[in-house]
Parts: sequence; C-alpha cells; structure tokens
Amino acid sequence: MSRTQYGMGHGEVGREAQPADQGASNTGVTLYRPIIYLANLFTGFSVLIGLILAYVWRNDADVTEWEETHLTYLIRTFWIGFWLMLLTILAVVGGAIAVSVGVPLADYAGQQGDGPPPPAVVAMFFGALLIGFLLFVWYCVRSILSLANAANRRPMPSPKTWLF
Repeated sequence: MSRTQYGMGHGEVGREAQPADQGASNTGVTLYRPIIYLANLFTGFSVLIGLILAYVWRNDADVTEWEETHLTYLIRTFWIGFWLMLLTILAVVGGAIAVSVGVPLADYAGQQGDGPPPPAVVAMFFGALLIGFLLFVWYCVRSILSLANAANRRPMPSPKTWLF
C-alpha cells in the first residue's frame, strides 16, 4: 500500500493509519497544483511543470473524484490558453506582415511614408493588448477558482468548460 493510503508523509511516524476510501487525500498536494499555474506569471515556465504533473497524477489510483476534476480543469486551462495565445500571436504577425506589405505599396502610390502609423497597425496593437489582458485575467480567474475549491476540497463544477 502507498503512503497516502496510510495517511503518512515524510517524517510522519506514528500517525494512525487511514484507509484510502475515507478520503485520505493530501489536500496540500492538491493546493499546490493551481499555485504552480499562478507561479507561471512570475517564472514563465512553471505551468509546464504543472501540466506534466497533472497528466501524471490524473491516472494515479489515489486521486479522488474531486481532485480529478481539478486536474482536468487545470490541463484544459493550459491547452485552451496555449491555443488562444498562439492564434493571437499568429493573427498579429500575419497582420503585421500584411500591413508591412501594404505600406510600401502606399509609397509607390505617391504617398509620404512619414506621419502617423496606419489605423490598422494601431488597431492590431491595441487589439493584441486587449486580447492578452483578457487571457491573463481568464488564466488568473481559472487558477484562483481551482485553488479556492481545492482548499475546500470541492470538485470543480464544470471541469470541461471554456470559461469559469
């Protein structure tokens, strides 16, 4: 039997054994999963560690149903955020290429290259900032909701949702 089935961790000698079916889940471990995701805002890479651990732990025999909803929720948080960010970056790069090709064409038409940037460039810049900010808020809210529910040992209500 594993350590978590007995409710014993490192350095815990003499604690009473606790069967796995009585919810002997380690809430501390569950709590640090969303914390790893939030730490990504400062490190830039910890979400990859959290993703790998979520995939590994999701198939663990000791994971309870409520913990499994958190793992699914956090895995989906990563992949949805990743693909939305990638699409945003591709849209901005594609728009920048389109505008840069369009600017030399304007020079050939006899227009001056000096002056304010084209409205499309300004719209792309502020649109990318807005989308990036919304993704940041979305990511933070999903991570904090997972953290709050894990602290109370509650499952995520809709682990496969795109929103919250």
